[in-house]
Parts: sequence; C-alpha cells; structure tokens
Amino acid sequence: MANLIDLSKVPVPDIIETLSFEQLYEKNKQMLIDIEPSYANALQFDSDPQAKQLQMLTYREMHLIAKINQATRANILASAFGKDLEALAANYNIERLVIPPENPATNPVTPAVLESDTALKRRVQLAFDGLNTAGSVDGYIFHTLGANGQVLDADAYSPAPCEIVIVVLAHTETGLPTDDLIIKIRNYFGLTDDGTAQLKTPSKVRPQGDRVAVQSAEIIHYAVEAVLNIMPGPDKQVVLAAAKQALTNYQLEQRKLGASITLSGVYKALHQSGVSDVNIIQPATSVNIEAYQAAYCTSVNIRAGA
Repeated sequence: MANLIDLSKVPVPDIIETLSFEQLYEKNKQMLIDIEPSYANALQFDSDPQAKQLQMLTYREMHLIAKINQATRANILASAFGKDLEALAANYNIERLVIPPENPATNPVTPAVLESDTALKRRVQLAFDGLNTAGSVDGYIFHTLGANGQVLDADAYSPAPCEIVIVVLAHTETGLPTDDLIIKIRNYFGLTDDGTAQLKTPSKVRPQGDRVAVQSAEIIHYAVEAVLNIMPGPDKQVVLAAAKQALTNYQLEQRKLGASITLSGVYKALHQSGVSDVNIIQPATSVNIEAYQAAYCTSVNIRAGA
C-alpha cells in the first residue's frame, strides 16, 4: 500500500485568517481615530451614523477576507472539494471517474454515481508515482485506480524480478470484481483478455519488461453479533440506531485492501453514549486481513440486553 500523507492532519495554512468582527472593528476604529481624532467621541456610540458606516465597511472587509480564505482552501488539496477539487486534479491530467454511468432506461432515470472526493484526492496524491517509468508499486496502484471507475482499491507486489501482481477490489456488494472489470484492467496494461499475452498495441503505462498479472482480491467474510447493555433512561432504539450507524461507518472506513476488522474497532463503534457494556459474540477474534485481502460483513445483529 502507498504511504500517503494523511490530508486530514495537514495544518491550516497561516494565510487563512480567523474572522472576528469585534477585533476587526476595533482595529478599523483605531485607524480612523488616528487619521481624524475628532471622530473619537462619535465612535463611542454604536448608533452614531459614522459608527454605522464603519460597521458596514468592517462587514464588507470580513466578507472579502472570507472570500480570500475560501479561494485559498479551494487551491489546497487537503481542503478542496467538489468542482474546485476537479480543477486541481486537472492540473495532473486526472478527472473524476464515473462508477456506474447514468442509466436512462430506468424510470425514473438512475443518475450516475461519481468518484468520491476522498478517492479522487488519493489519486492526485499518487499522480507523481504514475510518472515513474520503472514500474514502481505506487505507480501500478495509481494506474489501476484510474483504469476504471469500478475499481475501489488496488495494490501491487512483485513475487519475483520483473513479475508484478495487481490486486483489485471493486465497487460491488462484496468487493469482488467482475470478470469484465478484470479484463478491462488487463487491457489497460496492454494484455489480452486472459492476461497471457501482450496486445499488439504497446501499453503506455506498463514497462515492457514487466510481466503483469491482474487478479481479484480475496474476500474474507465475517459477521457481527453483539448485545448492548443500555443504561436506564435513554431510548433503547435511539441508542441502538447510533451504535449501528457507528458500526457501519467503521466498516466503510475499513472497506479497502489490507484493512483488518479489529475487536477494539467494533467495541469502539458500538460503545456509544448510553451504552454501559458491549458483549461481542461475533467475531470471536479480530479479523486479520492481508494486503491482498478485504473484509466483507455478511450480517449484523445488534440487540439490547435484557
């Protein structure tokens, strides 16, 4: 797996100003008094017309600072989102992928599902690895993630010199890629549908000396069953709903290659406000996942204790 900077931990740049009307107003008032001391008495009263004008100008200055802050954030990968992020990605010749395209045959029309901001940011972070012509692991990950919108995650490893194995996790219910997706990725790397030979047109992303194999991730199934002891007072259904949602969020965070489902992670998700104790029945131990594997939850049974 590529070791990327955690964008959520990137500090806010110094150029981003903290907005405070009171501080800005006092600063502007003092500047005005320095220029014309005779205004000092009038500016003591917020209802004075001169004070009102200064307040209006201060609000306009705050609005301008806010726009500058917003524009700055829009040009920083860690804080950009939506169309601003797409514009940043275009600097690296990367565009947002379509996972399933729009389906006009349904009624109503099924809209397209687009690549998330988080996934797009990851590909932008890997962009320079894609320029590597030596066939680096991160380079293969970058190209696989961009090969098709159905790719949820990818990894690569080399079991022997000049041999590369690409592992693919898909945007399917279990994460298992379809045969069609595997074929498309093989073709993307200049291989025939069965992956045993090269296409006549050379690959633009695979070093010619590399023998590449594309395979599905191994999906490890698990189930979650737990009993929650809920304190007197809170509504049991509200507490259960919060615990189930937290568990779902944890599972979504771990929906990637090499991400284990740990008992501590399940405990943390289920131990919400109002829960006094958590008794996990399944899984009995942490579900340890290797780099070529991904976890898939087959069922969830969370209930309140007697």
